[in-house]
Amino acid sequence: MRKVSILVLMFMALMASSVFASDAKKDHAYVGVKKCKTCHKAQFKSWSETGHAKAFDLLSAEEQKDPKCVGCHSTGTTAKGVFLEGVQCEACHGGGKDFKSSKIMSKKKWKADPEAHKKMAIEAGLIYPKEENCVRCHTKEGNTNFKEFKFAERKELVHPVPAKK
Repeated sequence: MRKVSILVLMFMALMASSVFASDAKKDHAYVGVKKCKTCHKAQFKSWSETGHAKAFDLLSAEEQKDPKCVGCHSTGTTAKGVFLEGVQCEACHGGGKDFKSSKIMSKKKWKADPEAHKKMAIEAGLIYPKEENCVRCHTKEGNTNFKEFKFAERKELVHPVPAKK
């Protein structure tokens, strides 16, 4: 029974990752929020207190087996097959395997040439979330707890965005 549950979860995770795959190349693997947290502590702390972080836990046991529910309440799986519960960083920003490196994410390098590093990060799979990313899941269809979604009002609630200097 445990093997069946694991297979079902892996299938659901694959379905979940396909929800977000259209904006990112499919070869950019997920690494999980723990990798992001290493450098983005303030964003992680803020995110961890949101509904996104707790999204999978909000589902009933039955809903946790339904790919339609899991697709919006989880991020997907890592290349090693680890299921990423909740709407983690990569659900919105794309799989981080290729852009998480210090070669791309170094604060010092970003300050020296922000546009070049932004371009490198995007080429490596980083997505700057837009309303289209959010409304894939924040939709009335199939959502019994739907609340009107206003991107401009809600985007800052997911995590703080550093002010441009």
